[in-house]
Amino acid sequence: MIVRAGLALWIWFACALGAAADGIVSTITSAPIFPNGIVRDVRTGLNIYLQTDAVQGLDFMDPAVVGYGIPPGGRLEVELVEGFQRDPAIPLDERAILLVAGTPQQGLPGRLLGFTVKEGSNPNTFVFEPESSDGIAPESMISSAPGAGLDPIRQRGIKIIHVGRNKAFVSRGERGVVEVRFMDRAGKVIVKGRETVEFLQEPRPELFPTNVPHDQRNHNWQRVPVRNIVGVASQTLPIPVIVYEKNEGLGRNGMFGVGVLSAQQLKDGGFKFPPEILRYDGGLILQDSNGDGFLNPFKDTIVGGVVLTSPEGATGQQVLSPMVNEKPFLSVDTKLFNERAGQNIGGAIMQVVMVAGDKPGPYRIRFVLLNEPGNLQSGDGSSYTYTVVAQ
Repeated sequence: MIVRAGLALWIWFACALGAAADGIVSTITSAPIFPNGIVRDVRTGLNIYLQTDAVQGLDFMDPAVVGYGIPPGGRLEVELVEGFQRDPAIPLDERAILLVAGTPQQGLPGRLLGFTVKEGSNPNTFVFEPESSDGIAPESMISSAPGAGLDPIRQRGIKIIHVGRNKAFVSRGERGVVEVRFMDRAGKVIVKGRETVEFLQEPRPELFPTNVPHDQRNHNWQRVPVRNIVGVASQTLPIPVIVYEKNEGLGRNGMFGVGVLSAQQLKDGGFKFPPEILRYDGGLILQDSNGDGFLNPFKDTIVGGVVLTSPEGATGQQVLSPMVNEKPFLSVDTKLFNERAGQNIGGAIMQVVMVAGDKPGPYRIRFVLLNEPGNLQSGDGSSYTYTVVAQ
C-alpha cells in the first residue's frame, strides 16, 4: 500500500510539475454537444480546457503529453464561481459533469476509473474523490470509448472538464468565472486555475471538433509522413467537424451541404479572395446553395474559412473536402454516422482531408465560421483548431 501510494504521488507531481498556481485553465468554450452552451440566459454547456505551465494551450491536447490525475487522498474541485445560476432540482453528480482525455472528447467515467462526484461546500462546486486512498495516477486515466483502443497514441489523464451533461446551471449576465483546483489529502491546493468566459448575447452558427465517426477515435494530433494525405495514409482518418446553423434555445439543427475548397483549388478556379476574408489563407468553407452537390465560390454561400499555419518554408499543404463518387463529400446529418448521437446532439458532420507539406512539424488547421453566413463583413465567430504532425 505504501509503495503504490508513493508511486501514484510521484506520477501525479511528475505530470503537474511546473503548473502555474493560478494558470492550469487554458480556455473555456461551448461544449461540442450543445451549440448554445455559452449563450446568455440559456442552460450552460461548457468545456474547460486544462494546461500546465510547461505545456500550454493546444499543445496540451497532444496525446504524447500526459494530463492530470487525482492525488493520493486528495480531490479535484470545479467551481462555477460567478455568472451561473444553479438549478437545485438537478444534482451535482456524474450525470452533470464529465472528465475528458483530450479533444475531441473521450470520456473518463468515474464508475470505471474509481472516483465519485458530489456537491461541494457550496451549491456551485463539484467535488471528485477517488475511491482509493492511492488516488488515480494520470497514466491510469484512459478512456473506455469504443474506438480509443485503436488510437496510435492513447490519450492519458484529465485534459478537459465538460460541464452540462445534465444542465444544472443557467448562464446569467455578461460573463462567467470558473475555477479548477487539485487538492492534496490535507485539503491544500496543489495547482489551480481560474478563467472567464464571455457569454454570447444571442446564438450564432457553431463549429466544433467531434469524434462521432469511427467510434470515438481521436482525429486530432494525427501523425503522417510529409507529403502524405491525412485521411488516406495508413493509420490516419479524415478530420471531422460538427456544424450547426444558428439555433434558438436548445435547438441543434445542423448546417448541411458544407465543405472546404482549398486555397489552391480556389486559385486554380480563378477565384480571388475579397479583402474582407484574406485571412482565410487555407481555403473557404462553403455551403452548397443550389443543391447540385458541388462547391462553387461564385455561386454558393461562403460560411467561413480555414486558417492554415505550417512549418517555416513548407509547401504543398492543402485542406479540402474528399471526393466520393466524383463529388465532394459535404456535411451530412450526424445520425448517418451514429443514430444515437444524431438523436442526442443533432448537427451535421463535415469531413476533410489534409495534404501534409514537404516540411516536418506541426500543421495547425483552424476552421472558422462567419458570424453570419454569406456576410463577409460579419467577422469571425465560432472556430476550432486541429493539429496534424508531419514527420
